[in-house]
Amino acid sequence: MKQSEPANPKNPRLQQNTICIQGSDIAAEISGYADIGMKKEALRLIRRVLAKRRILSEEFGEAVRTIGVFFDFEKWKARLEAAYDRQSRKFKRKTRPYMVEMYGSLGEWQTALQFLSVRKPSSASEIFFGMEVLLELDKLQDAEALAVRCRKALSFATNGFEQSLLLDTLGRFFRTHKWDYAIAAWQHAPLDEPFRRDALSGIVKLHLAGACEAIESGLKALAELKQNPELSLCLPENDFNLTLEAERELLKFKRGIEKLLPERARKRLGISFEES
Repeated sequence: MKQSEPANPKNPRLQQNTICIQGSDIAAEISGYADIGMKKEALRLIRRVLAKRRILSEEFGEAVRTIGVFFDFEKWKARLEAAYDRQSRKFKRKTRPYMVEMYGSLGEWQTALQFLSVRKPSSASEIFFGMEVLLELDKLQDAEALAVRCRKALSFATNGFEQSLLLDTLGRFFRTHKWDYAIAAWQHAPLDEPFRRDALSGIVKLHLAGACEAIESGLKALAELKQNPELSLCLPENDFNLTLEAERELLKFKRGIEKLLPERARKRLGISFEES
């Protein structure tokens, strides 16, 4: 899974960060620099934080969030792991969700799973990345349990960014088996948040998935008609030509959708059809 790319790097920070960084001047500085796009200054402070023997959980969390927005987790993975490993158990309990975020962003699903709490996720971010982990590992029962907690968390979400994360999480969960539910979730997503692309494209992809099913159903019906021409009221030759024209039209649509929805995307939506 690649991180969804925010249209504005400042947006993923929003109000919840002001709560998280209380009690840490360095965390507040990192957040401030990141908010105004001063990446070099934020990077300098992140290096200082990760080099410390004892790190505040707020500092570590702000470092992870800023790296996730502006930098590459792959390059920072070793330093983040080393900083995390030398901290106390209490620190690790508090910062566990940030490890889910890092490993989830890197596509290291099994490692991310070790840090994920399905029963007691501590943040919208953990729910968001945790759902991707569970779906990628095909742990559908756990994904369903997390979706229940996601809906509860949504009722208490206090800002647009959290709502956006949670609605996108529900959309991704329902997209494989309850398309109407997924579309409804994405339709309620606030468009002034970074995940507008995910919501809007998700709706379009599900409608394309519906078109896929209609095409397959139509091709199957045409195949049966060719096998049983007596079902048609037209003259045999005219009927065969009409069937071929309809088939060509559907196959043209099918080829177009295959380009818009490659095999991996179709699999995520729970659909499959033979390549044309």
